[in-house]
Amino acid sequence: MLSLRPHQERTIDALYNNEHGTVYIPTGGGKTICMIEDLRTQLVQSDYPTLTVVAAPRIMLALQLANEFNEILNSVSNYKIGSVHSGDSPFYSVTSQDDIMRFVSSAHTFGAHVILFTTYHSLHKIANNQFFVDTFYCDEAHNTTQRNFFEATSIVSQQSRRKYFFTATPKMSAKHERGMNNEDVYGNNLITVSADELLDCGAILPPTVNVHTVDTVRTREEVADIDAETVLRVINADDAERVLVSAPSARIINAMMAFTDLFRDLRQADYNVMTITSKHGAIINGKKVSRSQFFTQLDTFSATGQKFVLFHYSILSEGINVSGLTNVVLLRNLSTVEMAQTIGRVIRLDTQDRNNISNGTLRPRAYHNYNKPTGFISIPVYNNYGKATAKRVQRTVDTIFKHGKPATAWI
Repeated sequence: MLSLRPHQERTIDALYNNEHGTVYIPTGGGKTICMIEDLRTQLVQSDYPTLTVVAAPRIMLALQLANEFNEILNSVSNYKIGSVHSGDSPFYSVTSQDDIMRFVSSAHTFGAHVILFTTYHSLHKIANNQFFVDTFYCDEAHNTTQRNFFEATSIVSQQSRRKYFFTATPKMSAKHERGMNNEDVYGNNLITVSADELLDCGAILPPTVNVHTVDTVRTREEVADIDAETVLRVINADDAERVLVSAPSARIINAMMAFTDLFRDLRQADYNVMTITSKHGAIINGKKVSRSQFFTQLDTFSATGQKFVLFHYSILSEGINVSGLTNVVLLRNLSTVEMAQTIGRVIRLDTQDRNNISNGTLRPRAYHNYNKPTGFISIPVYNNYGKATAKRVQRTVDTIFKHGKPATAWI
């Protein structure tokens, strides 16, 4: 049995005692462990082979979840994992509706539980099979409110005995049925955990917003050059070591790498340069790699204390466990959800700090003793751009960390 924090124990109890509802826990609060421990209990107690569906917004997150579930559930021997999405997977890949049906039927015939990991893009393939689903977990569930995902989510929810929707950033609607306040689909809120409680138990760090005034006009024609200079300026000013850069587009990332001196300057300063976009894939120090290699190397850089700057466009803000980050640089305006999720990337603890809190040698909130006492959110403000972003980031930080509320968006 894993060592659970009090809010995780309350969450697992809420799942055990309720078959339908939403769970709001800030990023870094260990939502995945709650799902896994809940499922472990269900599998052990069940006297028939069950079907579990775990849905996530992106392939990378679906794979990360599958690996985490498999690693912890290995004591529950008789289960089969299926990946219902495109791309490579270390687990059995079933991408057609008929293959999904055969995989589930075959496993159940031999008495095995089935856990299907899917993306919201592929969830309709499971919905169309009209399975009886024992448990349905939606991770980063605010994504289910998108028009192209809501129908499949609603169908699988109706087909499921137990259904839970996890997020740090709920999306509501006063206009139509797609909001997470639609109790028919999403149920009632089962538990909301405040950021204060996570700070008290040493699960996350408080963020620090750094505004950098840049005395220039940011123009469309020169945006790659200006953003490249800005990244260097911010990194030097904040003495940043492991940096996530949220860029305006994949095209601008490519232009910064190819047509400015940014790559050369970062390498000369001993930074590893990493980029990942849907369009160009994953690249480390100029060499294209697979996504699994990318994240393995990222973990290595973090574990060994090597400096890196990681550029992405709308691919690492949600759910993906990017360890070791000290700074986030925002080069574009983000939605409330993206902003809160991006803040969540940088408030995870240093590995040594986490271990010291776990063994009792470091007291939570004694930040003067931490290796990493805060996570920096760096926002450049130009003569014509950025002031609104800085204000919205500060409001989002205040909502989560001063008022103890989730950063809620309205459709």
